[in-house]
Amino acid sequence: MRTIALITDFGIKDPYVGAMKGVILSINPEAKIVDISHEIIPFHPISAAYVLSGVMDYFPRGTIFLTVVDPGVGTDRKILLISSEGKYYIGPDNGVFAPVYQRPEEPTVYEVTETHFFLPEPSSTFEARDKMAPVAAWLSKGIPVERFGTRTENYRKFKLPQPKREGNKIRGIVIHVDRFGNLALNIRQEDLGNKKILFGSIKGVKISHFARTFMEIPPNELAFVINSFGYLEIAVRMGSAAQVLNAGIGEPVELFLS
Repeated sequence: MRTIALITDFGIKDPYVGAMKGVILSINPEAKIVDISHEIIPFHPISAAYVLSGVMDYFPRGTIFLTVVDPGVGTDRKILLISSEGKYYIGPDNGVFAPVYQRPEEPTVYEVTETHFFLPEPSSTFEARDKMAPVAAWLSKGIPVERFGTRTENYRKFKLPQPKREGNKIRGIVIHVDRFGNLALNIRQEDLGNKKILFGSIKGVKISHFARTFMEIPPNELAFVINSFGYLEIAVRMGSAAQVLNAGIGEPVELFLS
């Protein structure tokens, strides 16, 4: 039995996640559903892509990642079903699957078009419940991927934004804000090469500290930390860097290297 792992920006206040789970269990009462996160910052597929990149390698083969951050719901954007390295991905064609496209193995991508797998009379504002959740449920029961639609090369081949190197300077952006207010950047440890960070700048604020752990950060100071997924992030010791800087996703960052 395949696990269905959920990533959404729906939160837990409203009935949206519960409705999706109800649809899945109605089709496959034995489905194993795992909540990865429902606190993605609304309308930010890049944040969902970051979260997906942080968990996809830790799940077993056969897992179905149902990933829905979908500001274009109800429009002509495609719904995709992707097979890659023994795992499956269902969601909108808007960038949420950027880390899948960066894997060594070329993914097999289907546009979901077979409407008999959907709920009757699907809503134009809740396709996660009426289209994507049923597809995930039927897939978890062993329906072959090719039954859900047509294979396509015509999809938006997003990648996570790449940092730009200019001599001893790297330009990047914030791609995720976690619940602690840490600002994850699109800069990985390997992007630094053999260089060290002299200082960085965000919103005109200079950051000169680089810490190995959060407790190494001087009190009331901002610092760079390599997080557990290998990304550079800006953090405050037992505080919120996002609040201190009033910064969010898309905020530009410059690093100056030695």
